[in-house]
Amino acid sequence: MICRKKDFEEAYLAECVWAISENAYPYGSPWTKMQFLTDIQQPHTDYLLLVEDNQICGFVGYSKVMDEVEITNIAVAVSEQGKGYARHLLHLLIAEQIKDSLHVFLEVRLSNEAARKLYESEKFRILGKRKSYYRNPTEDAIIMSRKLKTETIK
Repeated sequence: MICRKKDFEEAYLAECVWAISENAYPYGSPWTKMQFLTDIQQPHTDYLLLVEDNQICGFVGYSKVMDEVEITNIAVAVSEQGKGYARHLLHLLIAEQIKDSLHVFLEVRLSNEAARKLYESEKFRILGKRKSYYRNPTEDAIIMSRKLKTETIK
């Protein structure tokens, strides 16, 4: 089942997505619980949450400003990885946003080959690099973008 941030109490949701993120990445979560909570409280952000057996087992967090969408976080619980859930969440987000957004973009850790392959297979292209973007350990981020629709000029 897919839920949204409005379906959960904010502090509980922040705790859940932080725990998933903390365990899903080799270096732990790139965000603290407080950063997740602050993000959840923003009016221009939303989360698509994959819920199985009353447990959040995956999520994609994003913000939308005007006609651009930024994926801020995407993670799947370790026990649920390899089942295509990250791709499913990405598909849901794109299908939802394709109507009125021009681009979706994200940053991904240079060493996160699995995520980079997923994004490339979903038509994301590399735009550039952010030097020393990630901490613990310090590492560059790759900026990726996917065009959702072509702007028409009348």
